[in-house]
Amino acid sequence: MKSALSTLVKILISGAILYFLMRNMDVKAVWQTFSSVEPLAVVFVALLIVFNQSVSSYRWSVILKKDLDVSYLRLLSIYFVGMFFNNFLPTMVGGDIVKGYYLYKYSRKGDVAIASIFMDRYSGFAALMVITALTLIPGYALIKGTPLPGFFALLIGGFIVMSLVIWVGPLHAGAMRLANKVHFYGINQKIDTLYKVLMSYKRHGDILVKAFVCSLIVQCGVMIGYYVLGRGLGMDIPLAYYFLFIPLTTVIAMLPISLSGLGIREGAFVFLFTMAGATKEQALTLSLLWFATGVIVSLIGGVEYVRMGGRKAVEDGMSRE
Repeated sequence: MKSALSTLVKILISGAILYFLMRNMDVKAVWQTFSSVEPLAVVFVALLIVFNQSVSSYRWSVILKKDLDVSYLRLLSIYFVGMFFNNFLPTMVGGDIVKGYYLYKYSRKGDVAIASIFMDRYSGFAALMVITALTLIPGYALIKGTPLPGFFALLIGGFIVMSLVIWVGPLHAGAMRLANKVHFYGINQKIDTLYKVLMSYKRHGDILVKAFVCSLIVQCGVMIGYYVLGRGLGMDIPLAYYFLFIPLTTVIAMLPISLSGLGIREGAFVFLFTMAGATKEQALTLSLLWFATGVIVSLIGGVEYVRMGGRKAVEDGMSRE
């Protein structure tokens, strides 16, 4: 009941935001923008998403290598299943939970599964922050005088603080002492167990470097993909703006208040890209078209999910644990 209510609330929030965005636009112009997109740009984005999933799966295999011997094809399959759940059942069973379950089912090492997924996500976010910080050096003039420098400072600063707490022993110990004052279903002990697994990566710099390089490839690919799609929609906006704006919209879309980020992501696109010279219709279409292409590609994960036993296999496995 609680899950259903949460899903309903998120659907309503996404719908409300999209409604208010569309209310201030020419619906006919939105459709004309959508229908005018260059088909090859959409095909390029679809192939790029598949490529990024493949690189991300390789990154996951690199991260797991020190603890588990899992075939790349198995991890690729699981990664696509996670993508499918993120797009189609984002509020019921998250993609990371499903990936963690399938990996645990294979390895019976829950701490390793959770730590590897965290490292996979962390590596991707670290690459995103590094790209953003480097882009801000030549790109500050593009956003000077807007609220964006403050947002970027909070974003990058927050990530740095979080990273210091995770990786610097004394800071982590201090944070855990504070956390230990709040006893919540034994979560502190679970965090400590996960932390010990994470710290084992500090002795494997080669793994961290390889994972980070893979993440740079993936994140740069996303921004280039958006640029190509934007060009396909007739948006004459320099690539530098995409390297500035996409990280911000990615983080905003992570907020768990809407369905798969729908609505808040589109609002961010309209706000940011219209400042760079795009029309509201182009900015909205760019965001929705990328999302729709990703949903279609994620059907590969749906096929893999069925092949691996579907819902019954997941429910039976979780009921036995």
